[in-house]
Amino acid sequence: MTEFTIHEDDKRIILALSPSLTYRKNTLQMIKEIQKSSSLRIIMICVNQPAAFLMDFYGRNGIDTDRIFFIDAITLYATGSAPENLKNCKFVSKPNDLTAMGIAVTTILKKFEGEKTIIFLDSVNAMLIHSSSSDLTKFIHFIISKLRIMNIAGILLAVEKGLDPVLLSQLTTFADDLIEFPEEKVG
Repeated sequence: MTEFTIHEDDKRIILALSPSLTYRKNTLQMIKEIQKSSSLRIIMICVNQPAAFLMDFYGRNGIDTDRIFFIDAITLYATGSAPENLKNCKFVSKPNDLTAMGIAVTTILKKFEGEKTIIFLDSVNAMLIHSSSSDLTKFIHFIISKLRIMNIAGILLAVEKGLDPVLLSQLTTFADDLIEFPEEKVG
């Protein structure tokens, strides 16, 4: 298993590449490592799965979802409405509305100003379904620039084999560190 560590004063931008078969397991590993530092709050930009699903899944796997704020770009797009009982969540109307997503990130970062925070983007691949590679690169560059100005760490999660080489090289240039989770044999 790849060693992933992060501490509360970390300011790195990390590109985490996972094989598709162990994607969820690797995501859980990273979130559990982040939550070892009791002062870190996660802002999860979810484009891969809706926030309600992730809250349930994370909770069943020992993750404190009260320390995660979700920016959900799937629920409104898929259902047309947001659940009223979902706390710690901001909904964006469509996964390809990168402007609204950027505004949501800025708003939530202001809400938690003064707290130790890390942005977790799940996932680059899911964003590619809804946005062009060029638009996505601009959006990620904008988010990373904002994080650097605010001295906040970030994780960009992707399935490596799902990225074209040009996008992968751009993401690698934006990041301070690259974490590559190894392929694991099934069975």
